[in-house]
Amino acid sequence: MPFDAAQTDTPDDAQAEARIAELAKLPALKYEQARETEAKALGLRVSFLDKMVSAQRPRPVEEEAAPFADVEAWPDPVSGAALLDDLQTAILRFCILPEHSAPLMAAWALHAWSHDTADISPVLAFVSPEKRCGKTTALSVMGALTPKAMHNVNISTAVLFRVVERYTPTVLIDEGDTYLANNDELRGILNGGHNRLSAFVWRSVGDDHEPRQFNVWSPKCIAMIGKLPDTLEDRALVVRLRRKQLGETVERFRADRVNAFLPLRRMAARWTADNAITLRHAEPEVPSALNDRAQDNARHICAIADAAGAHWPETIRAALIGCAGQADDEPQSAGVLLLRDVAQVLAARRGDRIGSTDLCEALCALEESPWAEWRGGRPISTRGIAKLLKPFGVVPSRDRNLRFYHAHDFSDAFKRYLSDTPEKSVTSVTSVTLFASVTGKPNENNGHDGCDACDGFSEGDGNKCHGDGWEGGI
Repeated sequence: MPFDAAQTDTPDDAQAEARIAELAKLPALKYEQARETEAKALGLRVSFLDKMVSAQRPRPVEEEAAPFADVEAWPDPVSGAALLDDLQTAILRFCILPEHSAPLMAAWALHAWSHDTADISPVLAFVSPEKRCGKTTALSVMGALTPKAMHNVNISTAVLFRVVERYTPTVLIDEGDTYLANNDELRGILNGGHNRLSAFVWRSVGDDHEPRQFNVWSPKCIAMIGKLPDTLEDRALVVRLRRKQLGETVERFRADRVNAFLPLRRMAARWTADNAITLRHAEPEVPSALNDRAQDNARHICAIADAAGAHWPETIRAALIGCAGQADDEPQSAGVLLLRDVAQVLAARRGDRIGSTDLCEALCALEESPWAEWRGGRPISTRGIAKLLKPFGVVPSRDRNLRFYHAHDFSDAFKRYLSDTPEKSVTSVTSVTLFASVTGKPNENNGHDGCDACDGFSEGDGNKCHGDGWEGGI
């Protein structure tokens, strides 16, 4: 309650607090004119009264600074083919890349801009066997060409899905090998963000632990040493970097010159806006040489190339096939690796069956395979082999003396898992050749059930059973 400043009695605490609250509501000019008189009436130093009034004043509501700057679209229509050419040129200024990679990186940059028109979002992944192969540079260049680039070298799962939900940035993860391999939850979010229909995670929030859905649909780019986790590699366009050779030179990428890429970003924004409807309703033809998941990854990339026109439809499809052909020969799981090596063992043997123990010994004798040290330095066991083969529908048979496998038991698994496409095996072309006789795949060397000379399982002409791939092993 207001009181007379001229009164001689010092107000009690309640009166003083009430008066300070009233003073805090005064405009700054009014308070400045009254502060000395009010301080004297309250029995306070002026500086102390200022402090008390300041604490009572309502804090100004500060506008949250947006972490990602919007890009103003280019004022004129943009040629998609010319833009992709310029994006590819910019990428090659700073990066030494394997063949076919630069066109895919250029198209992926436009994929990031037109992300909302896609149903499948392949991760762009830079991998290398060692450090100093240009991964961080490649990641930085992509960040300079894509919208709302969010750079990080480590990120928690909770932060990632909240940032993606709020801002839909282009997520750029560097040094993924340091924390991605052992983080199942984070890998699950990256995997889930591949398909628009499943790009959601559920978490409990607040004191009442109410369930809430978070959207994790955004373009993502990863750089790491070593091999991508299997499920992530299946959802990625992979660029396999190597150290540059003597004589290979590129410009150094400088972070303080990122604004030099602003015209390209503005043109990408304009081209995307002009072609959004076309991309959203596109039904592009994808290369049949790719496996099913690779065709999914290629769909929006091909749609972008078709909309751009000129040489890009052919260039992108050739790049997709070429990059698939560069894939590591190493199978993506222990089970497929085992199938590959079983195919090699069977192709080197005579007879239509092999004992479990004999198979185990033969696998452990393969110098390039891990079976001799599979269990913490000890050889794999026959039980371990059976466990790995069971999900593929291959189980050992048994007679009075031993457990064994029929060669034809592997036929279906070999055809399904050792050849990614009807045309060739991206996983291991060699293995497909080796098991052709075992699976009964028609070729010039086989035609019926048995070999007259060796009683082997070849489905071939007995006079031709001992042709290439059989006699003397591999």
